[in-house]
Amino acid sequence: MKTKILAVILSTAASAASAAETFILLANAGFEEGLAGWNASGDNAMSAVVPEAAKSGKLGLRVTDTSDTLGSSVASKRFPAVAGRAYEVRFQARAVKGEGIAVYLRFYNAKGEFLTRPELKNQINVPVRRGDTEWKAFSKEGVAPAGSVHVEVWIHSFTKNVVTADFDDLVLVEKGS
Repeated sequence: MKTKILAVILSTAASAASAAETFILLANAGFEEGLAGWNASGDNAMSAVVPEAAKSGKLGLRVTDTSDTLGSSVASKRFPAVAGRAYEVRFQARAVKGEGIAVYLRFYNAKGEFLTRPELKNQINVPVRRGDTEWKAFSKEGVAPAGSVHVEVWIHSFTKNVVTADFDDLVLVEKGS
């Protein structure tokens, strides 16, 4: 039910928004079907879909990273991207304990290589900080670098941090389309 409601909200929002925004439908954006539609293969068993993590609906994503040597990893599927075009991720989140977690826009080239990497100092992310203990709307916009053909949303706890945080109702938007 939450997925249908979210789709109606997005459809309404898309109609009301400028024609310059295109909403990209993230599968299971509210985690009502567990991790279906999300890739958690490198997650180190840190992410779980639980009722306590829900901002809306019955379920949300809780990341519990108790390791100071590993990080979490939950990614959406990849969507087509256009180099030079702006993309924005929007979501609800809160920090339960600690800090050191963010939601990223990650861009890939045709070979599947990351184009937004720490060593290039061009990562696009929005951190959820220790003080963000109440549910809060977050967003981050970034421009697809040259050579981009795909974009994904990635939820990742930083390798050296210990953190617990909740996420729900993710949205991906293409600007200027």
